[in-house]
Amino acid sequence: MELKNYIHDLQQSGFDVVRLKVQLQKKIAFPLITLVMSILAIPFSLAGGRRGALTGVATAISIGVAYWVTSGVFEAMGNVNQLPPLLAAWSPDILFALGGGYLLLKVQT
Repeated sequence: MELKNYIHDLQQSGFDVVRLKVQLQKKIAFPLITLVMSILAIPFSLAGGRRGALTGVATAISIGVAYWVTSGVFEAMGNVNQLPPLLAAWSPDILFALGGGYLLLKVQT
C-alpha cells in the first residue's frame, strides 16, 4: 500500500511513474512463480526415466534462467511503456503456466 500511495503522489506531482507501476505489479506477480514452476516441473519429473539426477538439475536451472530472461525482457518492455504495467509483470507467469499446463496435458499416463 505504501508503494501504491507513493506512486499516486508522484503521479499527481507530474512525474513519470511507469517503472514504479511495473515494479508494483511485479511484487504481486512474482510470488506466484512458485506455483507456476511446480506445474511446469511435474511433466519433467514424470518423464525423467533413466536420464539421471544431473539431467534434472540441468533442466531445472535452464528453466529458471529462461524465466529470469523472459521476466527481464517483459519488465524492460513495460519500463519503456511498450506494454501496460499489468501485462509486463504478469506475462512471464502466464506464459510459463500455459507451457506447464500444455506439457502436463501431454504427459503419457
